[in-house]
Amino acid sequence: MNFSPKHFLIVFFLLVIFASNTLACACGDGMLNVGTSSLIPSAEGGTAFLQYDSLDQTRNWHKRKKSDADNHDKRITTQTTTVGMQYMFNRDFGAAIRIPHVTRSTVIADENEILNSTRTNSVGDISLNGIYSGFFADMSTGIIFGLKLPTGQTNARGLQHNMQIGTGSTDSILGAYHRGNFGKKTNLGFFLQTAWKRPFISHPGYTPGSEISGATGIYYNFGRFGAVKKLAPILQVIGVKKGQDSGMTSISSNQSSGYTQMFFAPGIEFTINDFKFYADVEFPIYRAVNGNQLMPQNLYKMILGYNF
Repeated sequence: MNFSPKHFLIVFFLLVIFASNTLACACGDGMLNVGTSSLIPSAEGGTAFLQYDSLDQTRNWHKRKKSDADNHDKRITTQTTTVGMQYMFNRDFGAAIRIPHVTRSTVIADENEILNSTRTNSVGDISLNGIYSGFFADMSTGIIFGLKLPTGQTNARGLQHNMQIGTGSTDSILGAYHRGNFGKKTNLGFFLQTAWKRPFISHPGYTPGSEISGATGIYYNFGRFGAVKKLAPILQVIGVKKGQDSGMTSISSNQSSGYTQMFFAPGIEFTINDFKFYADVEFPIYRAVNGNQLMPQNLYKMILGYNF
């Protein structure tokens, strides 16, 4: 499908609607499920995938810059392995499931500045989504809707609510995507994605902030190289805006939650037979946080998929 002003306006309108309904943890969790252009459906059938994400939060930030202010959190390392599948029953409707497993290590100082460390492993919050891609015959534009379930652990000892693997909340998910080419006879393409997540059933005493994330990027498909059917370097910008948490007993914890981040994320995708591989590295280009929060320097993502 060729890019046209009409298609751009449709996607832009969807993005504005989703963004206007939300306010603005372990920072970076909201970055995990956008910028995955290789998982945008383009045909009937299914894709099973294994996704790995890694971030290491070591730098204390206040507002828009690094800060030397005291923060009891010294280091938070999170590694997430997600098993997932999406299946398009026809060219209009599909479904997807994501089951993450999270390993989180922390170094925290108590009131006497004695360092304590924790390590937690748990299944994370499972997501169930429906997909509608029937706007155009080539499935280039679609919407995603579904739920994030409270399946992740919320009672790990020594961790505050916003550092637990699970949020304890049931969230609604609403998103949109669009992909296309810059002209009829070009291998230069683009994509846009957005996702809005908002809790509507909360864990007693804690409600995570609403979150909107998005990605836009361009890629060039070099085509076939030997056994590689598709080789496409990708340049993209990924962003997330998360509102402040509420309901925690500690007012300072509420104040030190919520953030806005943008990342530049070069990546690559290639396909061999029915297998596809995607990887990117996400470098921060803008961030603004409430209170004092540990932020990651870079984020890393890899996806191995199989089409069936």
